[in-house]
Amino acid sequence: MPTRDMKSWETAIAKVVSNGETEEIIVRGHRLSDLVGRITFPEAMFLMLQGRLPTRPQARVLDALLVASIEHGIAPPSMIARCYASYGTTIQAAVGAGITAFGDRMGGLGEQLAQLLVTRLAPVLAEDMPGDAALEALAESIVADAAATKSRVPGYGIPLHALDPRSPQLLEIARQEGIFGPYCRLGVAIEAALARSRSGRGVPMNLDGVSAVIALDLGFDWRATRLFLLTPRTVSFAAHYLEERDQDTTWRHIPADEITYTGPNPGRK
Repeated sequence: MPTRDMKSWETAIAKVVSNGETEEIIVRGHRLSDLVGRITFPEAMFLMLQGRLPTRPQARVLDALLVASIEHGIAPPSMIARCYASYGTTIQAAVGAGITAFGDRMGGLGEQLAQLLVTRLAPVLAEDMPGDAALEALAESIVADAAATKSRVPGYGIPLHALDPRSPQLLEIARQEGIFGPYCRLGVAIEAALARSRSGRGVPMNLDGVSAVIALDLGFDWRATRLFLLTPRTVSFAAHYLEERDQDTTWRHIPADEITYTGPNPGRK
């Protein structure tokens, strides 16, 4: 394969037209001016990432996912945005800081699950649509592999809830709209396998997990999974930033008496 000319830029995403006669932005083959007021933001997001407009059921499910992901209280990322507000930074710095707080242990588990499920299920889908028994066996295998390596299946369990209140509603909407495909079915099968492995004590699917299975059944690349948390959370971080500014706090920090020093102490003078 020849090396790409690094001076040349190519894109199938967008083109800016300004030639004295026409002023337009072409997005995935559509005039942006035609899309404004005609499609919703989730539909535009789908178009940008997949190159086509979604069906109405796909648009509703994606919209529900973005709404479910928009807020989760003063969790660490929104706390960071609030800290930035108290330091007098700009709103974009606070939102950017909140976004960069998401990592493999928080906010990135959906991507890990999506990659795992694509790796295990895509070869099966290439042959045929698996039945319930095949998905149950695959779920048992995934749970067993995690147990053998003393690791967790990403996308299951949540510290702040016994049951993540967002997941069942999202899965029900996916069922209603006919988007409850093989990845959603496998995600539910994994949840059941985890419960069996723990003598009935469930480890329910969390928002990361349900984002992964719904995104895959919507046809998104597994590498895009984090976007469905990051995109709506930018609005949350902005809301927390503005509230913190309105509260007129200065220099959010951890009080010194709440920090335990474990290093050596200097000798007396």
